[in-house]
Amino acid sequence: MPSFDEILAGKGVFLDKSVLSPHYVPEILLYREDEIRKIMLAIAPVLQGMKAKNLFIYGLTGTGKTCSVKQVLSKLKEKADPRVFTVYMNCRVYDTRYKVLQKVITEFKPHFAKTGHSFSILYEEMLDWIENSKSDLKGRHLVVILDEIDMVSDLDSLVYTLVRANDDLTGGSVSLIGISNKVNFKQKLDPRSKSALCEEEIVFQPYNAVQLKGILGQRAQSAFEKGIIEENAINLASAIAAGENGDARYAFLLLLRAGELVESRPDGSRRISDKDVEEARKLADEDKAFEVISTLPQHQQLLLYSLAGLSEDVQYKRLVEDGGDKLYFSGEVYERYASLAKRLGHVPRTSRWYREYLNELEMLGLVNMVSSGKGVRGHTTLIKLSYTAAKVKKAVEKTLMFE
Repeated sequence: MPSFDEILAGKGVFLDKSVLSPHYVPEILLYREDEIRKIMLAIAPVLQGMKAKNLFIYGLTGTGKTCSVKQVLSKLKEKADPRVFTVYMNCRVYDTRYKVLQKVITEFKPHFAKTGHSFSILYEEMLDWIENSKSDLKGRHLVVILDEIDMVSDLDSLVYTLVRANDDLTGGSVSLIGISNKVNFKQKLDPRSKSALCEEEIVFQPYNAVQLKGILGQRAQSAFEKGIIEENAINLASAIAAGENGDARYAFLLLLRAGELVESRPDGSRRISDKDVEEARKLADEDKAFEVISTLPQHQQLLLYSLAGLSEDVQYKRLVEDGGDKLYFSGEVYERYASLAKRLGHVPRTSRWYREYLNELEMLGLVNMVSSGKGVRGHTTLIKLSYTAAKVKKAVEKTLMFE
């Protein structure tokens, strides 16, 4: 049996794993010079004692939006202007107007009570802090960055509040930078909010294969020990990610998983090849699928859990096998789902909603459906999971916290 000393004494493949994290911000962000310049132009007025422009940034996942904004914030911080303040927050956590204002205030007044105040008190507290009447600075200039802004439930109210704050201030200003992965997101905004939020817009286009190769080459130099990764591995990861809407995060994940696979091998091999990237792709696809599962509505998760339970039931005989795959009757899966929902204190959805759920799960690649053919009495739908039952159950349990 190996010891920790033996494992730690062995030479790993990684120099710095964090370089492949989606949260890592490199000193030089390749192929985003124009976008970074536009963000800086929008924010620059605060360094002259004026209000920054409201800015809306959108583009698909992994196109460098957040990284570009954080790089600009770092440059802004280097200026050390006592009038300028920024607050960055992810709206998956701060998903209401109240939470956003609360975060803004406690960021600069940590001793201010975090709960219990009405919205109007929070708003007045923010205005008082920005006006900064006891100082010679003639007001502070605040830039609020809302990442995944589309997750805010009362977004129109939030945008109106932050923009309107400038009318209520006697000094200083509030500006807003919104970031979204949904390119059609702004169409859902109230016309007034759209007008206020979209003062300036930047669209981040997906990276192409050549750009991804350059980005991965840059990261690989810092992430891996010298001579560990082969060029064909970088080429394949770039090509795969280019086919996934130019998602650089997905490319980083492929290299990370490939490195972990090589590092875990007992044979001591320390070279990452295209075959390792291909194997990593399967693991990464599972990771993405389980991330999708965690965001599904409750009843869709219950449906997946029921199908996974059927797949693990060794006593269940009423199934169809096709090339080694086990397919389950739609009606049987619905009965399992309805029983589970009732057991957990929920009212099962109707069969019509059940069919809608199945169609959506198939579109997401989580299940496959086929019509019954010869050898099956009547015409029905057969269903199978796209991923291992145990892993699907684990993903649902992690979200819904089954006992």
